[in-house]
Amino acid sequence: MKIFSWTCGALLSALVLHGGNAVADTDANLHHATTAFYRVYLETRPSGVPNARARAKFTPVISHTLAQLLERADAAERNHAKVTKKQLPPLVEGDLFTSLFEGARAFSVEGCTRSAAATTCVAALRYTDASDQKTTRWTDKVYLVRNAGRWVVDDIEFGGNWPFMHKGHLKELLRKVIVDGNHARP
Repeated sequence: MKIFSWTCGALLSALVLHGGNAVADTDANLHHATTAFYRVYLETRPSGVPNARARAKFTPVISHTLAQLLERADAAERNHAKVTKKQLPPLVEGDLFTSLFEGARAFSVEGCTRSAAATTCVAALRYTDASDQKTTRWTDKVYLVRNAGRWVVDDIEFGGNWPFMHKGHLKELLRKVIVDGNHARP
């Protein structure tokens, strides 16, 4: 009986210790995945829906679902431009991946959380206007999923509070672009 108790206690201790390391490792992985996404974003800085070349740079840091939505939204934008003979502006102008039309120039990952509903990281974003040096700061929430054993970005919840910019989630915006672009009329 003592051997059984000792063995169970040792196993429980090993699980607790290993679990603690796994949690810390997962938090670091979430932070790393979010950082990797924003590094690609800052390097690429696409305006509107990214084209195939820009999307290829994002592929390693985004989910398959998000990649498909971006591809379909790009096709819808091309259809919209063709049908309207480019007489109307694109369906998405300015920055697609942040709350601010001009986009972000800097970021920091403020923290990550996991729950039964979602795995998220908060990104603190900044844009400084070159002409007047005014800095705009805001936070967007980044949703992550596991893909092939690693964390990748699956969605972004826009947190900016100014008018005339994206509200809600990136995936919702892309779905709207797909519908509007595929139903464009001259």
